Amino acid sequence: MFLKGASAEGVPKRLTNDETQSKTYMEVKGTGTANQCPTIDDGVDSFAFKAGKYYAKKFCLEPTSFTVKAERVSKNAPPEFQNTKLMTRLTYNLDEIEGPFEVSPDGTVKFEEKDGIDYAAVTVQLPGGERVPFLFTIKQLVASGKPESFSGDFLVPSYRGSC
Repeated sequence: MFLKGASAEGVPKRLTNDETQSKTYMEVKGTGTANQCPTIDDGVDSFAFKAGKYYAKKFCLEPTSFTVKAERVSKNAPPEFQNTKLMTRLTYNLDEIEGPFEVSPDGTVKFEEKDGIDYAAVTVQLPGGERVPFLFTIKQLVASGKPESFSGDFLVPSYRGSC
């Protein structure tokens, strides 16, 4: 089974990090914004880092959808992905991720996850009603490639035990 990238219905307005930090607990309680990744004011649509070594902090990942790879009907058939309904309520983002981030002169990047909330238990439901539990994780990720598409290996901790 392969899981890809959670669409939450009724998600409240996205806040910037400064907006989130300026709110009290009572202003955030019950709004659904506590478990969202903040937006970036005045962000850019292109990669804007020069070659060098950096250290990424407060990195947040919040998927927009999860799909499940269906079993193939025949050996040579292309893989099919089924859309799912998220059963986990706004607790599927990964936050406070940090680690070394390197940009090479040729434009490739490398990121190594060292710390943070790097896994979350998630359950999705397939169109037929079957529920699929899994860990959304980047634990011990070492990823490299071009900025628009870099990937790598990571650890998937035991779903039921301590990590």
